[in-house]
Amino acid sequence: MINPLYGLVLYLSDNPRVMKTRSTEKNPDRKRIVKVPLQRIRSFLNFLFPGITWLKGLLMSMHSVWMITVALLWLGHVNYMDGFEFMNDFFNMRSFFKEYVFKSSVSSESNDKFLFINTSRNNELLPYDNDNTINTVITDRAVLASKLKILNENQDKVKFVICDIFFESPSADKIADSLLQAEIKKLTAANKFVMPGFYNDVEKELVKPVFAGATGLSQYRSSFLNVQFLKYSLFLYGDMPQMPLIALQSMKNSKMQKKKCGIINYYTYNGRWVLNTFIPEFRYSQSDLAEGTNYFQLGLFEEYFLKDEQIVIIGDFEGANDIHHSMAGLISGPVILANIVASLMNNDHVISVWYIGLLFIVFFYVSFHSFYSQSNARPGKTLWGKLVHQIRDKRIYLLLLLLVYLSMLIFHHYIHILILLSYFGLIDGYKHFMLKTED
Repeated sequence: MINPLYGLVLYLSDNPRVMKTRSTEKNPDRKRIVKVPLQRIRSFLNFLFPGITWLKGLLMSMHSVWMITVALLWLGHVNYMDGFEFMNDFFNMRSFFKEYVFKSSVSSESNDKFLFINTSRNNELLPYDNDNTINTVITDRAVLASKLKILNENQDKVKFVICDIFFESPSADKIADSLLQAEIKKLTAANKFVMPGFYNDVEKELVKPVFAGATGLSQYRSSFLNVQFLKYSLFLYGDMPQMPLIALQSMKNSKMQKKKCGIINYYTYNGRWVLNTFIPEFRYSQSDLAEGTNYFQLGLFEEYFLKDEQIVIIGDFEGANDIHHSMAGLISGPVILANIVASLMNNDHVISVWYIGLLFIVFFYVSFHSFYSQSNARPGKTLWGKLVHQIRDKRIYLLLLLLVYLSMLIFHHYIHILILLSYFGLIDGYKHFMLKTED
């Protein structure tokens, strides 16, 4: 039996032009489809990075990873040279645009998400005795107990209660203390309450409140050589959690975990890399408080003020005894806590893949042009030509400044502009010095 393919093989072998023509008709198209995009990519890369090679690309990638590590470690671990004044100018500019350009207000937003209860005007005296040589002003505990009872009776509406009052000692009214303890225990049992303890850094011991219940820290470390509030650590003094972190973990039913890579500590939350120490976004300021709208006096608070799924914060909102200097101006302790909770709820402490990608791209570009790029262009004679030359010559610094602002506005991470400018400025200065030496 004759194989039918045998005839086809004989035909093709006798007609090589057919084989050649068919092969040349298909291959050029395939090569062109692959070759043209590759040429365009190479042209684009040569435009951005003139003279780049695989070795240079590898070295700049390693340097970019190094810069990302330094930037994030400085943000998360270092309390020196925090750039407070730069941050202050940024917040002033942003507040101006929000108030006068975009005409936006956060009072209604805070009223929906939070319920602020002010204790500044509901106080009582702790009589002096052998232990207290002066009259101490404390929160009226009978009134506070009655208001916590309202929250207990409406737990379905309450998301969490942060009571920013340090109960250092018992009051003169034992009955009021007993009632308050009972309400605190109920809210704690429902996993919806936290109150502050205090870590004595001198004695190296934790001072607990006189009432039993869920306790967290409510402290922060000031930056070097100043007393302003800037950075906030979720775990402080080792593994002691702060009140906003306890609130977040209770509301989300999840845990923030501390891990170690060599000598460096890092933290994860729900499998994502997060910062333990960060600069919180100030969504609410002291000027946003409006009595009767988004905050209420403790003595006047009633059940009908509650809305569904609200986080209740109780404390000295008027700053009579709890006021701090921050980037948003003078601000009370409970308002700071509200901003930290809002930052955590919006995942401002999370280091996203997109943010790492942005840092890598910018640092790669800046690193390459700092180490390898050299401009021989001369400034133009016209004013426009001189301006274009200056922009081109200082483009890496402008790009770093743009990176810092994008980092603040979009990702809510405040990397230090002074450190970046100083680092690449030293590289640029050294490069120019070496070029002059060679000449």
